Amino acid sequence: MTIGSELTAARERAGLSVEQLSAATRIRTGLLVAMEADDFSRCGGNFYARGHIRSIARVVKADPAPLLASFDEAYPPTEPDRARRDERIEPRKPRLHPVRPRWAVVVGAILVGLMGWGMVRLFTLPSDVEANASRTASPTPAITTPAANPTTTTPPSPKPRPPATPAPAARVVVVLKATGDGSYVTLRNYHGEKLFQGLLGTGSTQTVSYPGSIRVSVGSLDNLVITINGQKVAPKSERFLITPTGAIQKAP
Repeated sequence: MTIGSELTAARERAGLSVEQLSAATRIRTGLLVAMEADDFSRCGGNFYARGHIRSIARVVKADPAPLLASFDEAYPPTEPDRARRDERIEPRKPRLHPVRPRWAVVVGAILVGLMGWGMVRLFTLPSDVEANASRTASPTPAITTPAANPTTTTPPSPKPRPPATPAPAARVVVVLKATGDGSYVTLRNYHGEKLFQGLLGTGSTQTVSYPGSIRVSVGSLDNLVITINGQKVAPKSERFLITPTGAIQKAP
């Protein structure tokens, strides 16, 4: 039995609905449904997921230790979660800040250097003028550049053509509209990566566009209107595969 199944069984033993449990724990209904479906990605990390499990166990009057043990076995804590727990246990140590340079001293040193350079230029100016005068007294040879032939013209170079833009790949557009009580929906690509997962409430709509096959798993087909590439379809199973051409096949 998974941790999600254990949470569902504990709630049902307490005689509570998802809405009643949400009101007692102040946890959103959609998040509770996702946790009971073993989807803890919306909790924000193992640290917060464990806190939600403790809150649920307190309301349904269940021992939280076995539930937390099952959760840790299925979802081992990551390094950030361990660091967060250690940070709450260990006192913070004082931080040492590096000494910043005093800008007044730096600016003063720059001004002293500029004044020294100005004094050197002041006392060496006459010799520089004499050296410039001696250089300008020598005659400058004239250089004559032959005129270009006016009859010769250079043809303009052809403009390079921009590279052809490849046509975009065909995409499958799936639109899911919830009716009645809604349904929990999961859409994955052929490699198992999630394209969408969540609870569609009454009247809500979710659109997914993907250039490849899409595996679909729904909780209730009767509470969904499914459209593929603008065409309304009616799958016969709650798990099916949508091909890149928009056709429906049995899920592998």
